[in-house]
Amino acid sequence: MTNSPLRVAHLIDTLSWGGAQKLLVTFAEAAGARNIIPTVICLRALNDSPFAQHLTDLGVPVIVLPCRRIFEPQQIWQLIRFLRQGKFDVLHSHLTQANIIGGIVGRLVGIPVVSSVHNTKIRVRRYHKARQAIETAVLRHGTMRVVAVGHVVAEIQQQQLGSKRIYTIPNAVASIPPLSSDERLTLRSSILGDPSRIMLIAVGRLTAQKGYHDLLTAFAQLRVTHPSLALVIVGRGELQAEITERVAKLGLNQHVFLLGARTDVPKLLAASDVFVSTSHWEGLPVAVLEGMAAGLPVVATSVGDVPRVVVEGTGFVVPPGSPEAFVTALQTLLDDPTLLRTFGANAYAHVAQHYSATVWLDTLLTLYNDVTGRSVTTV
Repeated sequence: MTNSPLRVAHLIDTLSWGGAQKLLVTFAEAAGARNIIPTVICLRALNDSPFAQHLTDLGVPVIVLPCRRIFEPQQIWQLIRFLRQGKFDVLHSHLTQANIIGGIVGRLVGIPVVSSVHNTKIRVRRYHKARQAIETAVLRHGTMRVVAVGHVVAEIQQQQLGSKRIYTIPNAVASIPPLSSDERLTLRSSILGDPSRIMLIAVGRLTAQKGYHDLLTAFAQLRVTHPSLALVIVGRGELQAEITERVAKLGLNQHVFLLGARTDVPKLLAASDVFVSTSHWEGLPVAVLEGMAAGLPVVATSVGDVPRVVVEGTGFVVPPGSPEAFVTALQTLLDDPTLLRTFGANAYAHVAQHYSATVWLDTLLTLYNDVTGRSVTTV
């Protein structure tokens, strides 16, 4: 047993908007009490990443080694040199390119590598299929442990990795404190104008995966029976212009609020009434966990581990690609304020019990101790 800190280097494709990136912040927030010193290495330019700033504010070094292609010799050599100089105990990689580079570089440097897989989608374009094949080979032979962030992710990835064992460690979220009445009123007024409007919130990148066209279709239908309804969408991405155009075409400019990337997501969630998600595929979405951690009832599509998270009494799960089912579920909540409040309280309790950051990081620490042969104790 040792009380010396465990030095963990997290390698990730990008620190732009996403669940994997949020988990690094959750890790950093809890690491000190677990006798862990984290460092984050990013393979893309930061481009005003809110996560990079948050990590820096927490005292976590953020190193940028831009690699536009899978392998760039100069950056790979810089990474090898940095890892050797840093004397890290564990290299933990996240997302495809980082998993590829991490598994190879870890072997060269002699650092145990843990790789996380975060999603269920198997991409079909030839370019992505090649990257996927390389990632699969590295995960099989280059990493000591493969971690899936949810049970469905593990089931799908197991088909790719054959006999390689996958450790399922579900995503986690820190609790989100409620706002005072004045804070809630002020924030809602600044966004909606009229703070008495019912505020739905969706959080996630503006990409095809998140199914925002389905959400806007459902929302337009809901406003027929609930004209005071408002929808807030937090996130940015390649579909920004397309979604903005769709909002205008549906005549929803005064009712749908596209906030872009925000650094105050916990406060926005705490100021909202219902969390919504129309994703077409997911692993275990951190955004859904965050909504529940803020005490919001959830209406979400039945993708990935969502049905395991949004259990009976915390919200409703509907088929993906079905705006009509989404409308029906939301109407049930909106027409019964008591049910809405009860589901929100149940959601908060469920996440606190089953998806706490404390349990998640302690499980990771056990895995790190296993691959390093150490027995690092908490502070």
